[in-house]
Amino acid sequence: MGDAGPPTPPPVLVQDRPGIDTIETPDESPLKEVRVLVTGFGPFKSFLINPSWLIASALPDDLPPPATTATSGKGKYKIKLVIHPSAIRVSYSTVSETVPELIRLHDPDFILHIGMAGGRDCYSLETRGHRDGYRIKDVDNLDGYLCGECKWKRDGVPPLLYGMWDEDDVLRRWEVGVQKELVARGFLGSAGVDENEIKKTSKTEGGDATSTKTETETETETGTGTNFVWGNNNQNTSVEKANSNASVTGRRAEENRKRAVVKLSKDAGRFLCEYALFESLSYRWMEAEKKEKKKKNRPTGPRDEDQQEQDEDKVRERLGKVAFLHVPGWTGVEDINRGVMIAEEAIKALIGSWEDGARRKTESDGKSVSTFTTQNSEVQ
Repeated sequence: MGDAGPPTPPPVLVQDRPGIDTIETPDESPLKEVRVLVTGFGPFKSFLINPSWLIASALPDDLPPPATTATSGKGKYKIKLVIHPSAIRVSYSTVSETVPELIRLHDPDFILHIGMAGGRDCYSLETRGHRDGYRIKDVDNLDGYLCGECKWKRDGVPPLLYGMWDEDDVLRRWEVGVQKELVARGFLGSAGVDENEIKKTSKTEGGDATSTKTETETETETGTGTNFVWGNNNQNTSVEKANSNASVTGRRAEENRKRAVVKLSKDAGRFLCEYALFESLSYRWMEAEKKEKKKKNRPTGPRDEDQQEQDEDKVRERLGKVAFLHVPGWTGVEDINRGVMIAEEAIKALIGSWEDGARRKTESDGKSVSTFTTQNSEVQ
């Protein structure tokens, strides 16, 4: 969420920093780039540190393309993260001004907002946003009626909008990815690592299977020790991560398991988090509505029709490509490192599912109750 201090600076285009090196041979077509806009919030109420911004700001610029499989008929892609360079202020008016401008500036394929759910002890992807009912006061002591509800009603926006990604498929991918990375990044200690895999990885990366680093040095590099400061730490090799596992006690491993639970949510809280989610959902919805109206009234020639059809397909394809990740209020070093990993896996699950053609199904009562969190997103 946002802060009560300096106002959020105007949205600006983020300068590209060096990202993942993708070697492409002449026989291979260039990787498709999927651009994901990511935002986080600043302090609010009694929360002087907002972990959503710590996590968002520590995400890498790029996420690697998925491993190719023999059965995959889809094209390869890479994920480019466009991270807004400052925490968004917890103000309805700020969100209403900043979010649409960011979408116009960056033209993202997918939008992910990250915010804090002080009443939850799990990470949750919000599946829907509501138009009405934003009565909780922001840092300016204002509610969201004039900036949001009044405007959305005037524009004819429906009272409920959904993310159009496949909830079941995304959750399954997210859970699998998180469990895999808990081991790979050393959160579960040596019990979760295959010694043969460590040696194998060591040889392939040109290293020595026997580490000569001290425990403190290894912890600092991998983010499992108290000397580590969160941020982009892209220099870690998988060998260093694996060797660091020895320093993770059984108690800490169990704590990391408990603090890495991921779920879906039907209730984003009717505060700035859900407001930001609905702002993006409604932007894409109104974009599609405007294109549809222009299509009915336009007098065009054959050449114009081809370009306009491409534009319309792009708008329709982006409808509902919005998600909100609620993170717990934990701000410890290891909590932030874990949160970054979980956010990365959420993004990869959302994009992977969409690129594989999965879309949201109609509301199903057969979904397991444990799939959705029942905890409040806001502290009561």
